[in-house]
This record gives sequence, C-alpha cells and structure tokens, in this order.
Amino acid sequence: MIIYIESEHKDAAFHFSLEAYIMQHYPWNKPVMMIWQTEKCAMLGSNQVADAEININYAKQKGIQIVRRSSGGGTIYTDLGTLLYTVIRPYTKGQSPLEIAKEKVATPIVEALNQIGIPAHIKGRNDILVNGKKVSGFAQYVRHGRICTHGSLLYDTDLDTLAHVLQVDEEKIRSKALRSVRSRVTNLKEYLNQPCTTHAFRELLKQHLFDQKPIQTYTLTEHDHAQINQIYQQQYGNPTWTFVQSPKFSFQNSKRFQDGKVEVYLDVVKGSVVSCSIRGDFLGVASISALEKLFEGKLFQYQSFEEVLNEVSLELYLGNISKDELLSCIFD
Repeated sequence: MIIYIESEHKDAAFHFSLEAYIMQHYPWNKPVMMIWQTEKCAMLGSNQVADAEININYAKQKGIQIVRRSSGGGTIYTDLGTLLYTVIRPYTKGQSPLEIAKEKVATPIVEALNQIGIPAHIKGRNDILVNGKKVSGFAQYVRHGRICTHGSLLYDTDLDTLAHVLQVDEEKIRSKALRSVRSRVTNLKEYLNQPCTTHAFRELLKQHLFDQKPIQTYTLTEHDHAQINQIYQQQYGNPTWTFVQSPKFSFQNSKRFQDGKVEVYLDVVKGSVVSCSIRGDFLGVASISALEKLFEGKLFQYQSFEEVLNEVSLELYLGNISKDELLSCIFD
C-alpha cells in the first residue's frame, strides 16, 4: 500500500515543509509518495552556500525563488516544466540510504519511463540519464526513523534559464569532461513520439508508477496545513535558513572527489578547534551539524581528527566520501 498525497501548491518551500511534517508526524507505517511542481526555483542542498552556487542577481531579475532543502547534493533549477517526486519510508539504522533510493525510488521511475518509451537508466551516485544526458537527480535525508528521497524530472524545463542561474563549479565540469551545465542535461519531452503538456505527462507517469499497486489517497486537513505553515515560517520559508552565511574561519580548504565536493572551514585558537563547518554537494542523509560539533574542542592534529572519525558512521553525514578523503581535505 502506498499513501499518495497530491498538492497543487507551486511553492517549493511549502513542499519541503510538507515533507518535514510527514517525516515527524504522519501516522502511517507505509510509504508516502508525492509528485509535485513549482514556479521558477533554485533549490540549494542543505550544506551549500547560496552565493557560491546561484547567480543571485539573475535569480532576482527573473523572479526565481531560492530555497534550501534538508537533503544533501547540489543545487538544481525547477519550473512548471519540471516534475518533482518525494518518497518517504520507514528507516532502520544500518540500512543503506543509497540502496533504498535506487531500489525503491529510482528504479520504479526508470521502469515507468521505459514503459512510456524513454530509454532512461540510473548512472553514478544519484543521476538518471537518457542518451548520456541527465534528466533527474535525487537526494535524501533521515529524521525521526524515516528516510525522505526526493528528486526532479526535467520534462519541459527552461534549460537556458537553468544554465544561467546555476553557478556550477568549473572543477565539476572538467571532471566530467563537459563544457557547460547546459550540455549535461536534456528534457524528457524530446524523447516522446507524441509530446504532451507537463500535466498530461505527470498523469501518464502516475499511471505507470501505480499500475497494479494499491494506492490510498490522502487529502491534507486544515490541521495539517496549520502545522505545515508553522514549519514553513520557522524554516523553509525563512530567509535566515535559506541564506546561511559563509562561516567564520581561520582555516579553509576544499577538494572535489568522485562522490562530491567537500569544503572544510575551521576556526582554530591556540591549537584547538573552536568551531567547524563542513559544506559541499556530498550526499549525506544526517544533519552535518552533529559531525561538526564532534570536532569542537579537539586539537588541530591529524590523529585527533582521525580518532573522532573512527567512532562515527561517516556515510550518514558525507555519503560515499571516505574518512581518508575527508582527512586529506584538512591535512594534505
């Protein structure tokens, strides 16, 4: 049984607030799924700095909303030509978040696209490709014994606006041997024999996703909306949450690895770490602040940092970034 919630809100911050509400409060021990859309929007990963990822002036000129989600990964652009999907499931410690994403979310979407006639496949850590170009990326976070996997599907997205608003790291482009972000992506609409509207494609996708699966539709109540609005005001619709400032530091370094970029900022006083901030587009599922706090008060020495990392499940915070890679970002 799948609980399906459909909302016609086009505000991305509302949907992230809805996700957070379901993660903490929903009573069902079953998967919950949503397919939704937004107005023009740039969505930051939880550990990114807005000024480094988005052309802020261009976004203001074009009326592009800027929001921050609770999952890791990189910044994406969406508009009314984009479909977004959310799947929330119970989560048990020790399960592989990436395997859940690929098996329970990405694979069914790829199979549905294949049935529609689009030759999609999963590639790399979190991408769905068609003919070598990206049409979808997904990210995750874990809270309250549940895991949220969400992502986007480029159907009829304005790819020129996407290319202008996203300030993609040149090192990332070079590592993929591609010239620009525009050359990396494509729209699903290009692969349909009979192109249709985004809304019609949304209904077609739902039909293939839910074929022969029991579905229970849930309509949000006034009480739900009141709770969601509270989360909205406190977090996802709050500029303080969205525009996190670059941290104060006396030490800073960054490296790009196969599974994402890591930026480490440390304020070190008399040889000890006073504060720590870790940023990047890595695919962790737990709040990075818990890992950052573990370094506070520690000596700024390799052995001291290694001892901390030996006691944590680093995958939860940094995805597939390894202990040695993180340490190399600080001490190499």
